[in-house]
Amino acid sequence: MTIAVRSQSLITGFVMLLLAFPICADAQIRGDRNQDREQMEQRFRRQMVRTMQQRLELDDAQVESLLGVLRSHQEDRRRLGQADMAVRRRVEALMLEGATDQAEAEQLMVRMRRLRTEEARLFAQEQEELLEFLTAVQVLKLQSIRDDMGRRIQRLRGRDGSGPRSPRGNGYI
Repeated sequence: MTIAVRSQSLITGFVMLLLAFPICADAQIRGDRNQDREQMEQRFRRQMVRTMQQRLELDDAQVESLLGVLRSHQEDRRRLGQADMAVRRRVEALMLEGATDQAEAEQLMVRMRRLRTEEARLFAQEQEELLEFLTAVQVLKLQSIRDDMGRRIQRLRGRDGSGPRSPRGNGYI
């Protein structure tokens, strides 16, 4: 269940970054390449909303409610993602150092457990909010869409899924 929660959060966070917070910068400074990327991301966001609306058979009000729920948890997902990556980096460094510091290892394990507990709480809260306007079947379909998009995004990035990933903040939905 933890892997599913982490995958769900990863995908949710990254898509919400794209849906809720478009990249804002001066196109002249960034150049045409970044402007093309921004346009591509905007097209992707619009397509994701259309995909969710079609596959979940949502009306416009439900789409707005869905986006509202996803946006409302985006900051928590981002914060958890950053904390998760910091712990992962420190664990990796500790292993490279020979992992002899028992106190730090125990401290890292406590931080990891707390993060997983917070992830599970956030996941449950989001599910409860979604069930206020979606059916259980629609919520499961949404999870499937998120999982599918996460796999696609990883393939586009050239990742095979074997490396460390943040469960939040780096996923698309």
